[in-house]
Amino acid sequence: MIQTTHAAKRKTPDTILPPLLPKWIMDASGAETPETAGFASGAALTLLHVALNDPSINVPTELLRNRLALRAAAHCLKIEGRVQSEAEIRDAYLLAAPGDAKGPAGDMLALWRAGSAISLNQANWQDRLRNLLPSDMQEQWPDLVGELNQSVGNPVAHARLVLSTFVRDFPRQEAAALLCSDTVLARGLGWERPLPLFGLYLNRRVFRNIADGADVQIACHDAVARAAQDVVRLAHDLARRAVHLRAIEPKLRTKGSQDAVRLFLSEDAVLPSTMLSPIIRGSSTAMTPRSARRLCERLIELGVAKELTGRASFRLYGVA
Repeated sequence: MIQTTHAAKRKTPDTILPPLLPKWIMDASGAETPETAGFASGAALTLLHVALNDPSINVPTELLRNRLALRAAAHCLKIEGRVQSEAEIRDAYLLAAPGDAKGPAGDMLALWRAGSAISLNQANWQDRLRNLLPSDMQEQWPDLVGELNQSVGNPVAHARLVLSTFVRDFPRQEAAALLCSDTVLARGLGWERPLPLFGLYLNRRVFRNIADGADVQIACHDAVARAAQDVVRLAHDLARRAVHLRAIEPKLRTKGSQDAVRLFLSEDAVLPSTMLSPIIRGSSTAMTPRSARRLCERLIELGVAKELTGRASFRLYGVA
């Protein structure tokens, strides 16, 4: 009887736990030398790589990227002296009418979402990234790529080179520099698309040190180690939630429910009035506004979605 109980627990999504690294790596603190810092970041990146590519975990990677893009946007706005919550940034991005300015917060999220969507397996990935950069940075990007192709070192070292070059030459373009660094890091790791890692933890102190010519090797490894372990935790959490959402899809009995579930597993926040109706985004399936509202209410009743704003209008929904 006890064995049956344990077996049942192993099959329950709620029991999925993130793998544990030694405490000194998970804390990612106290690195005194480049060697120990590099070992910590390498271990954390390996753990993240396994989580992203293990089919038994089945991480909803698009949802993960969009969730991280929001976090990176909040972090970069803080670097610029604009302290805004993730909810405020999300509102600025999603609730602006077509053609209207999104403001600094919405534009920052748009930058990270677009950067995270670049396919590094396509030949034009460098052009797509360059088009996201300010015009003065665009001119320097080809030269920097050429320098990277001739240099030796690990992916973190290459990303640090990009960061240092852009921060020194363009001191007010921290977000773009971080995006380029994360893209180069992902390319070096063989990932299909970038994930914000540098963009989650590097702070103003590191940028000042770069400007002063100080060595930021340890700081970069430490930031990557911290970010990678946080992303591993988030990846496992989203994978668990995705299991619940996929499991209830047959119970919805709504036309387009499969496309709607796919949308929830790709977007950090869903605005029913534009993303579910009149056509479910990413599909050709039609859905009326009333059906969209009822679907979201049903997902909340089943415990797999939640309302994100607390407002009576312009409601946003996400995976619970």
